[in-house]
Amino acid sequence: MSYTEALTVQTFSIIDALYECGMNELVISPGSRSTPLAIAAELHDGIKTYIHPDERGAGYFAVGLTKKRRQPVGILCTSGTAAANYTPAVSEAGLSHLPLIVLTSDRPHELKNVGAPQAIEQNNMYSNFVRYQTELPIADTHDSAESLINDKVLQASQYFNGINMGPVHFNIPVREPIMPNIERLDLFKRRQKKRVPAMTLPGNIEKLTGTGLVIIGETAEDLTPLKPVLEQGNIITVFDPRQNLRTDVKDEIVNHDMMFSNFGDKHREYINRNVDFIIRIGEPVTSKQTNAFLKQTTVQQYLISEFQDIKPFPVTPDETYVGTINEILPRLINDDFKSDVKERFIKLSKDIHNYIDTNIEKFVDEGRYVYDIIQATDEARTFFLSSSMPIRDFERYDTRVTHDVFANRGANGIDGVISSALGIGTKEQVTMLIGDVSMNHDINSLLMAKLENIDFTVIVFNNNGGNIFSYLPQYAHKPHFERLFGTPLDLNFEHAAKLYDYEYVHIENADELTKDMLNQSGRQMIEIKTDREHNLESHNELKQQLKTLVDNAEF
Repeated sequence: MSYTEALTVQTFSIIDALYECGMNELVISPGSRSTPLAIAAELHDGIKTYIHPDERGAGYFAVGLTKKRRQPVGILCTSGTAAANYTPAVSEAGLSHLPLIVLTSDRPHELKNVGAPQAIEQNNMYSNFVRYQTELPIADTHDSAESLINDKVLQASQYFNGINMGPVHFNIPVREPIMPNIERLDLFKRRQKKRVPAMTLPGNIEKLTGTGLVIIGETAEDLTPLKPVLEQGNIITVFDPRQNLRTDVKDEIVNHDMMFSNFGDKHREYINRNVDFIIRIGEPVTSKQTNAFLKQTTVQQYLISEFQDIKPFPVTPDETYVGTINEILPRLINDDFKSDVKERFIKLSKDIHNYIDTNIEKFVDEGRYVYDIIQATDEARTFFLSSSMPIRDFERYDTRVTHDVFANRGANGIDGVISSALGIGTKEQVTMLIGDVSMNHDINSLLMAKLENIDFTVIVFNNNGGNIFSYLPQYAHKPHFERLFGTPLDLNFEHAAKLYDYEYVHIENADELTKDMLNQSGRQMIEIKTDREHNLESHNELKQQLKTLVDNAEF
């Protein structure tokens, strides 16, 4: 067998073996050394390929592809700094427990550490973030070549679901000549296995009695089966915006940030006296104030983590259960009765929403725009929210609670937002809310909507800088605030819209945001210019008005 045949067997077999274990999609960034793997994926009938010319964006695009259904998705690049550019997305996948399959092609060993071009140390380069990593040998004619591939993929596939789900890394050195034998389609011989969700049930579950506060963040599991439990009269259910079960549960609490940020001593004392237990599920919630409450309360706290990588933030729980949420929660909650505490939470939640609905027209800040966008966007559209202000404003102003929401909150970075939103956009219509700094960070990924014909609406709030910092202590230090934190960019995104073939609309006031505009198909960019100082004042004004409402609530 020649080297070309050995290379073909190795690269075609690994692509086929990954397909067998559930990889149906692969994002390819063009390069030379990755040629045999790219050709193998392109020839494989069961794999859809996407081409993203920027590895950093490609990694985040794959994050978006896998985010909703947690199907394993691959990314493939050439050697050198191309692989290094995957690092931010791999870190996000690691912290978010996403089954990302990283395939980095590499120079052969004789070209490493000798000054050869495009050669860096790639083995173990994602060791802080991946669950599994391996380097394949140079393709050879040994009769163990295929069995080695099968063994390595089998080991990696243990992290494609279950309590250790997360990214894996294959580093694959390729020696020249790099062209495979494209006639060897017979090597695509494996059938895809049915994915059976792994179930883990701890044996030390003890029943809880009384009134409970259940706080649910983002989960990989679909928690729909828990709806009857979460609607019980003694269970107060609090949802993060990224937990999409919130649209289907009756009497849900989604405006908890505006509650806990305005709670005084009397409210906290009432909860400490009358709530018997707190159950936290999934990822920590976005709300800083809800997390602050969890640190302060004296109520017993229980954490259900679907992953072995336990995240105790913001405070170490009194008891932790690792495993399948849909199995654990019903075994934890014992009785069902009508709780006065729940009634008070529900009434306050409805009063806050009613107050916003009634008074929103008095405001002209970004929050008002977010409110109008939510109200006028069809329920079928999915929102992708950038970190910092968009996800917080959505939580604050979503009085409708009908849309699915996604965001990158593993590492909470502002990079790769456009790419991930477009990954989701390959499956459904997406509206993205983003600020100007984050938009600039990933702007070249706008190209993917054009290349893949993705239905995508991007709404960019251009407040000429980092709006989130106006809400942080740095704002008080005026001499250096603008240069170091405000960071005005003075950008006009109309030029980007033209470059990447988007319809462009510039909005001057909220009345210009029409239902037709917000729900049209195709690629469009809506730029809304706002003022950071005014946004801060307006947010604080509404917060003060809601504080009065919360103070007067019956607690």
